[in-house]
Amino acid sequence: MESLDRLREAISRKKRLLVLFSGGLDSTVLAWAAHDCLGEDAAALTFDSTIIPAGDLGEAVRLAALIGIRHVVMETKELSVPGFASNPPQRCYLCRKARDAAGIAWARHNGFEVVADGLNASDLSDYRPGMLAAREDGVWQPFAELGIVKDEIRAMAREMGLPAWDRPSTVCLCSRFPYGSPLEEGLLRRVEAAEEVLRRLGFRQVRVRHFPHDTAVIEVEDPAAALGYKGEITRELRSLGYAFVTLDLEGYASGKLNRTLD
Repeated sequence: MESLDRLREAISRKKRLLVLFSGGLDSTVLAWAAHDCLGEDAAALTFDSTIIPAGDLGEAVRLAALIGIRHVVMETKELSVPGFASNPPQRCYLCRKARDAAGIAWARHNGFEVVADGLNASDLSDYRPGMLAAREDGVWQPFAELGIVKDEIRAMAREMGLPAWDRPSTVCLCSRFPYGSPLEEGLLRRVEAAEEVLRRLGFRQVRVRHFPHDTAVIEVEDPAAALGYKGEITRELRSLGYAFVTLDLEGYASGKLNRTLD
């Protein structure tokens, strides 16, 4: 595969590489390629945080072990970053600056010259203030640099035999809250539990958006199918503390809350 060959060639020019590893599709492919090209001179760093679903950390640990790459888990406390918990439009910038500082410090202390992440060329069209922070901090983004898009990365994962090739996209729990809606640990856990209810019912691509007045807005890949479980979903989410449980008829769409910035 031509795009994979270009990725391997670019990685091979690095001496020691630390991958910021979420366990999602993009960072998994990058970690695999880094370990394949550099062996012990590659490592993966995963952040353990309140804003990340617990299942994502477990999946990152499992995938790193499967790849065989050295894996480090670092605890972060983004809710303590000044300004972050008020959930401004530049929330991801504040988060990324804090994470980059921690990751780069670890890399320098342990002799890793380059820190990379899995941002891909498909991501460049969305509102991503964290991307600006990464560029300011000198984080290498090989997929974006090489013009490699999401579908190519998925094809790479299939060719490598990685189980993450068809995994639904995952982002931090803060993305479920409209900008300006304060972020609290209890509310983040509530959203996480609500999404787990939907996954247990068989939905794969899931978002539960948390709106004011304890309103849950559900996004799934097949809204009509969700109506078949409306009694169970309503009962479960009401038990978590939601007063109103609604279904977004449009279905799942990545970055939907960014529409409010127009």
